[in-house]
Order: sequence, then C-alpha cells, then structure tokens
Amino acid sequence: MYLNNIIIYLFCLLIIPVSSYAESSLSNVCKEFRFVPKKTAEHAKKNYSNAYKKGLLWKIESPEGKSNYLFGTIHSQDHTVSKLSSDVQLALIQSKTLILETIPDQKAYQAFMDMMYFKDGKKLKDMIGIEFFDELKNWIKDYGVEPKKMEHLKPWAAFSLVGRPKPTRAPTLEDNLLHFSKQHKLTIKSLESMEEILSALDSLLIEDQLIILKDTICNHAKIIRETKTLVKLYVNHDLAGMLAFNNQPHHDEAVFDRFMQNILYDRNIKMLERIEIAFKSGNVFVAVGASHLSDEKGLLQSLSKKGYRVTPIY
Repeated sequence: MYLNNIIIYLFCLLIIPVSSYAESSLSNVCKEFRFVPKKTAEHAKKNYSNAYKKGLLWKIESPEGKSNYLFGTIHSQDHTVSKLSSDVQLALIQSKTLILETIPDQKAYQAFMDMMYFKDGKKLKDMIGIEFFDELKNWIKDYGVEPKKMEHLKPWAAFSLVGRPKPTRAPTLEDNLLHFSKQHKLTIKSLESMEEILSALDSLLIEDQLIILKDTICNHAKIIRETKTLVKLYVNHDLAGMLAFNNQPHHDEAVFDRFMQNILYDRNIKMLERIEIAFKSGNVFVAVGASHLSDEKGLLQSLSKKGYRVTPIY
C-alpha cells in the first residue's frame, strides 16, 4: 500500500458527487441508484453566485497588514496538476512556513490503518450484501487492501478508496509542495491531524455510509471517468465550475447534505480558526483542497468577511 497515495486518495474522495446511473453488472440491486430526482427549489439555491469564481492561489492580507498565501489543491497524481507553477514556487519562496491540510507521513498512515477497519467483529459483507461485496472485491485489491482484511473494512474507507482512479507511484501535488518547501528550508506544519479528518468520516451515520458505498459501487465506472472532468476544471482554475460540479443532482440530497456538512463545512470552521492564528505571524503558505475555498461557507468568503484582503494570484 503506497503511503502517500492512501492518504491523498482519502482527500480526493471528499467532494466528488456520486453519478446518476448505474453501470455495473448489478442490474437489480442498483436500480434505485439509476434515478436521480430533479433538484428541489431548496437545493437549487446552492447554485448561488460566487464572488471567488476563478483562481487557485490567493494572496491574503490581514487587517494588520501581514501577507500570506492560500492555495487550493486537488490531491491528484496527474502531471498537469502535480507540477508546481512558477507563481506557486515564487509564493513558497517568499514564505517561511508551509501548512498542508495534513502531512502524509508514517504517523498519518498509521492513523488511517488504525481507523479503517472494524474492531468489534462487524463485517462489511453483512452490511451491504453479497452482491455489492463481491463487486467491491474486484477493485479493492488495486488499492492495497488485503482480501482477508476486506470483510472488516468500514464503509467510509471502502468508498474513499475505490471512488478514485487506481493509485500509481507518480508524485502528487502535495508531494511536490512538500519537497520544494523542504529544499527551501520552510517550516512544515499540518492544519489538521489525520485522526481529525478520519473522525469526520467515521462520524457519518452508518446508514449514510452504506448508501454512499452502494452508490459508488453501482456507478464506479462513471465516477472514475468524471474525475477527469474535475481535473480539467482545476487546471482551468475554475472554482465556480468545481462548485457547480459538486452541486449536480445526487441520488439522495439529504445524505449528500449531511456528508458535506461533516466533511466540508464543519471542517472549514476549524480550518478558519487555525489559519487565522497562523496568519498572524505573516509569510505563511496554506495549502488545502480547492473545495474548501469556494462557496459562501468557503475559506475565501469567510476570510473576506473578517476583514482580510483577498487577491487572486494564479
């Protein structure tokens, strides 16, 4: 199991919505996941105008005049994404500290391994049924999970892993940020611990985890294809497009809303508090998933409301 890839793919999973129709051979059990209702007026409101529509790297100036940077990542191994732009390199050189969402080190890896399996005897096959379980077995080995341990895998861990393309040995964007910063002797810190991120997933209702996992299994091929769409939006610095992508219709909007609250919005509140503390010293470069930047509950809007000057760089 590749250390960085396990952790990075966990981050990747967090935002891409499940697709709208099943493509697997599970024609009968996947029927309910083929139909996605139209958005209600309430959910249509999510397509609000976003003041921060384009840009990945932002200069953040505090009310006290301290300059810092906020960079949106996508945690991808695609070369078009993972290569650091000259703007990002310059911002890092001008900084004293790099703060990653979390540092993909041995401690984080061990935390993932400790939390991804049930320890009370529960079995995934009993929860999702033999049809879904057998289909999942076709892919899970490509993500480093031993077959004998698969039956004790937690649902969130399963959909976190198989909801993304197979990991490779190519460096991720985070790898390159970390390597460049070490070369230039920046102080390296993390915004969250791996335990905190996993706890957000672990706290999802088990019923919601199972719905997301089944939906992921039924729509696996389409989900993998749609990661390319998200990469293209990211390469074009299109935050508004990424937001619209996230807000497309879902099989169960209530489940998606609870998922987003746990995984995105609640974490944004904690991130904002820690970022503000870090920004007090100035010359800090913070890198988080791009989905944390946009929409009315995103970091850019929140910082602006608190009196920070937010300027796009790249």
